[in-house]
Amino acid sequence: MKVISLFFSLFLLLASHSVFGQEVELEAPVPQMKSRVIETSESMSEGTNTALMVILEVTDERLVDKVWKNFMKDYGGKTKRVRGSKENLTVTEIVSINGVTPINIYSRSETGMDGYIEQIVWFDLGEEYLSYNLRSKYEEAEKMLLKFALECKVENTQIELKEAEKKLKSLEGDLDKLTRQNMGYHKDIEDAERRIEEAKLNIVRNEELQGDTTQKIELQKELVEEINRRLSGLRGN
Repeated sequence: MKVISLFFSLFLLLASHSVFGQEVELEAPVPQMKSRVIETSESMSEGTNTALMVILEVTDERLVDKVWKNFMKDYGGKTKRVRGSKENLTVTEIVSINGVTPINIYSRSETGMDGYIEQIVWFDLGEEYLSYNLRSKYEEAEKMLLKFALECKVENTQIELKEAEKKLKSLEGDLDKLTRQNMGYHKDIEDAERRIEEAKLNIVRNEELQGDTTQKIELQKELVEEINRRLSGLRGN
């Protein structure tokens, strides 16, 4: 019985993947990209140093740079471009990372192989660059970058919303135009039908007038013939 039960279970397993000799493809869940932070070593204006890279759920570098500058303002920092490089530099104080000692934050955005933006951030603590060795500070920086990633996603979603609303407004305008055209076509039909009815009445009147005129022509012919006879009589013909 155990052999039969095992065989039956195996049959059900195979049947779930095949129906009458045809493979049934099971739908795999669509993976959803999530922002994440990783430690890396990257070259920059101050050499090659440890950095934190946050992979964002957006594909627009200009959007990322804009959000980053505003994000740094929340930490009391003013961001400026490092001369001769693609990096930005913000000098500020982040107590949870470096106490009251000012920190130099270098950043650069790049487009990854998958099209998503990678924000590379170097935290220059003065004596060293932030790495996972400084675990508590690293975790604070990680939270900060994930918050930044969320703000990028929010900003990008707001842009998508504006574009979608703009498209919706355009489509509603198209529908309004088509509705007015439809009303115009119905009016054209109504006008045409009215003219057809008028033309039908005109045809009836015309045919009546043709009948009257035909009778008048016959009477006029008779009069002409009578006058010709009288003229002939006067001439003695």
